[in-house]
Amino acid sequence: MKSKTNIFLLISFLIALSFTAWAYYQSNHKVGELTADKNLDKDFQLCNEQRIYEYYNYDTDYIGGKKQIKNTIFNDLKSLNFKESGLMTFRFVVNCKGEIGRFRVKSIDQYLKKNEVSSENIREIEKALIKLKNWNPGKNKYGAHDSYYLLNFKIENNKIIDIF
Repeated sequence: MKSKTNIFLLISFLIALSFTAWAYYQSNHKVGELTADKNLDKDFQLCNEQRIYEYYNYDTDYIGGKKQIKNTIFNDLKSLNFKESGLMTFRFVVNCKGEIGRFRVKSIDQYLKKNEVSSENIREIEKALIKLKNWNPGKNKYGAHDSYYLLNFKIENNKIIDIF
């Protein structure tokens, strides 16, 4: 009888340990997390690597909103040519100092299938975004925080026609 109790306790302990490890992992890793990559994110520093919030939780924004972003960089991007129509999403981090970096890109065509965009076009869009200097970092009563942000670029007839 003692061995059955020991086996039961061992199994219970292992299940509890597994659940605790899973819960800890889930609390520290979020869906859509942009992990650091030394090759891509050379000089960009976060204020707190462990806490990057979503922009809608902390009102992270550009002064003047997305309309001002479009007005500022749209003309710089008119000369870019794309292979297919679709939607390109740039996701990045606005750190607590109002600086941006850690860019990641996903693109889909008009049929919602993954679309490849030339690295030259991606670099040109990143350069245009880096020129934007009027970011309001996410804030709460404890101060400014790092947060994610995203911009979508609508492409039709091989050109960017909208930024939102």
